[in-house]
This record gives sequence, structure tokens and C-alpha cells, in this order.
Amino acid sequence: MSQVVKKLIPNIFRLSLIKRIINKIKTILPLVNSNKSRFFFKIIQGEYYVKFQPSLVNEIEYFKKKYKFNYDDWFSYNINVWKKVLNSLEEIKYLEIGSFEGRSAVFVGELDNTIEVTCVDTFQGSNEHPDINFDLVYKNCSDNLDKLNKSHNLFKNTSHNFFLNNNKKFNVIYIDGSHFFSDVKEDFINSMECLEDNGILICDDFYWLLWNKIELNPTLAILECYENFKDNLDILFINNQIVFKKKPS
Repeated sequence: MSQVVKKLIPNIFRLSLIKRIINKIKTILPLVNSNKSRFFFKIIQGEYYVKFQPSLVNEIEYFKKKYKFNYDDWFSYNINVWKKVLNSLEEIKYLEIGSFEGRSAVFVGELDNTIEVTCVDTFQGSNEHPDINFDLVYKNCSDNLDKLNKSHNLFKNTSHNFFLNNNKKFNVIYIDGSHFFSDVKEDFINSMECLEDNGILICDDFYWLLWNKIELNPTLAILECYENFKDNLDILFINNQIVFKKKPS
């Protein structure tokens, strides 16, 4: 490789990063009603943080060998961020809405400070992934959870029904269920009800704008809920996911 090319590569990486940041700011900020500067700086910070984190190859390989997965990995990209946020907690009582094969659940379950994992998923899928065998997905998730040496619960049900009957509190909640506006909004509101003070709320698909009408996407549901709960939430991190901390009441 020539010296000229070697000098150009870092500049190309920086340019692509800057372009990505600009595109995300242009997409997200017009949808934000308040604290725009907070979102502006968190978007930049999040992109830089993810870009310059160490490789996850060894950890991904570890989970692939220990657990059974048949479908794409949509979670491991977030591992460095989750470690940064969760390792500082004294203990973790974890709830996730939308578990699929359990990648995020077993990651949290393997953390030393985790004491309990609760997973909720219909395992019925949606029109986003028509070719997935959800009987196999459910089996993999159940089998993977059983390999944990932590207390765990798996509810094959809607999040609506789960929250309706739930009387427990959690200090880490991950929302990654339905990708429709009304469902994401309902999951957010219900999660706030059972999230402990100083607890962590992680919402997936913050940059996910698949539906043609912006008002149908998770992004707008998350932002609308943030607007309603902004006095009770700190924004810790923004990237493909957005991470909040609930302020003491």
C-alpha cells in the first residue's frame, strides 16, 4: 500500500463518519420538540463512541458457541454500549419486551451483577420477517435462557397482557417488540410504570424509519414519550438505540 493511500484512509473514515452524523442530525432533530441541543450532542457523541470501540469478534464467537441461534444477529452491535451502561449498576433486575432468540437476554444474564432476567415475546412475528420459523425461534430462546445460571422467566404473550398482570419492578428495561408507533408508545408508558428510580430504559430502533409515513415509526413514538416524560428522564446515549435513566421522583 502506498504512503498516499495510507494517509488518505483515516481521512476517508472521518469523512464517512461526519456524513453519517449529519444525515442522522438532519433526520432526527426536526422531529424533536425540546432539548434539541441535548439530542444534537448525544447523536455526535454516540456515533464517535461506537466508531472507535474495540472489536467484538471474540465475544460474538463466545455467544455463538455457547448458545443456539439460527437467524441474523441484530444485537451484538450494541454490546460495548450496554457494557458501558450496565456494568456500573450494583444489581440488574432485567425485563425485555421482544426477545427473539434471546441474544440480548443471555448477554445480560451473563453479567455478574444480573440477578434476574424476564423476557416477553409473542413469538408470532410480523410481516417484516415472513420467512422466519417462530416455533424454532421460541425453542432457541427458551433453551438459551435455560443455559443461564440466573433466575429467568419467559412469557409467551403480548406485552399488553404482561404489563396488565405485572406487579414487579425492574431497574433495566429493554423495548424491542413491535415496531409500530402505537405499540412502542404503549410499551414505553407501561415500562415507565414499573421502572425503578435511577433505572435504565433502552429503546431499540431509534433510527429505524422503515415505514413510509414517519408517524408510524418507533422513532416518533419514542420522541413523543420522551416529551411527555422529559422531566423524569435523562438521555444517556443515542445511536441505533436510545438509552434513558429515570430520575428519582
